[in-house]
Amino acid sequence: MTQTRSKLLTARKTYSLCAARVEAQIKSSNRLTPSLSERIVGIGVACEWTRRAAELEAITFIGNHLNKSPWTPSFIEMMRYGFAWFGINAIYTRDELLHLIGTPTRDTELERFKILFAAAALPGAVVLARESSLRSILAEQTTPRLPGVATGTTVTTLRAVNEEYVPMNLKIKGSVAQALSTAAATGHFGNLDLPTLLYSFRNWSVHGNVLHGSFGGRPKFSLYVEQLLETLADIHLGAANALLVLL
Repeated sequence: MTQTRSKLLTARKTYSLCAARVEAQIKSSNRLTPSLSERIVGIGVACEWTRRAAELEAITFIGNHLNKSPWTPSFIEMMRYGFAWFGINAIYTRDELLHLIGTPTRDTELERFKILFAAAALPGAVVLARESSLRSILAEQTTPRLPGVATGTTVTTLRAVNEEYVPMNLKIKGSVAQALSTAAATGHFGNLDLPTLLYSFRNWSVHGNVLHGSFGGRPKFSLYVEQLLETLADIHLGAANALLVLL
């Protein structure tokens, strides 16, 4: 089992301890208040999805073509990321849990997510190394088929992903979409910090299949999602440990 999956399992066990504390509070008060309900549901969802993310081994399709595809391992990792995100989403969208850890200055999903990112307290050197690696992959050149671009023209991986997989009407909605569009257009990636890169991958996986073409090959995509997954596992650990202290 990878280090990332082990971290997710540890987070799952800590979420279970958090749930036990909330259940004890419900029992002692003999009353399920709206606040306690929010907490037990959110923690329960996070617990279930982190377990699924950690224990996911394989996906089987009816057709052999998909089962034998060389992209299948990468597809599994993208699904693992989705599962892990479902879990963290259950924490940062619920005020009764998030506000135990911190309150965002602006009530947006990204700012809420950043509260949990901060709770993970990743060493600065780790954050900088992962940001540098992820930006480097996004800056690599590729030659996709894009509208209005001559065949064979090289563009950055970020531009390819942004133009191919993000619907046109969503490229200007929200701070993350705008930051990505600006970086794709200018080639300057300095404003794409780690939380933004994590959140944008969630969007890419929702709006389209980011496996094929844009990353220029499986190794680059695998390295990209691997670093995002490890960071998301770190965030789960930070969130779970913080809640265990505060509940």
